[in-house]
Amino acid sequence: MTPTPPNLIAQAGIPFEYCYPVGSSLFTLSANQQLLNLVINIFTQADFLWRGLTFVSTGAFSIRFQDGEQYYLSDGMVPSVNLPHSAGDPFPWAPQIPYPAGGRVVFDITDTSGAPNTIQLVLTGENRYRLRVAA
Repeated sequence: MTPTPPNLIAQAGIPFEYCYPVGSSLFTLSANQQLLNLVINIFTQADFLWRGLTFVSTGAFSIRFQDGEQYYLSDGMVPSVNLPHSAGDPFPWAPQIPYPAGGRVVFDITDTSGAPNTIQLVLTGENRYRLRVAA
């Protein structure tokens, strides 16, 4: 067996979900309301690899996300009807989108239903913890 070099950093991955809003609550957009630069804060203890999106809503909306370096992932707003979104069939991000520990997921969202719209987003992925391996 090869000895482990001193100060080697290993990573441990744990499945994790970030919800917006935090907890089991929902947020409501009024008819045709647009909210810009909403933030989901990534924990400072681990990097996050975003792999899928699920959501619940009472109406249609459009959404656009930024990656971990704050570059947009699409050239415009993506209609919710184009995103599969059940827990058993999350919208996949391939390849996964990395966010650094302490980073943030920034997104814009617009109601397109023409009525009040209650929404919750769930970002599914993996927290990657850095572990120092003793020699």
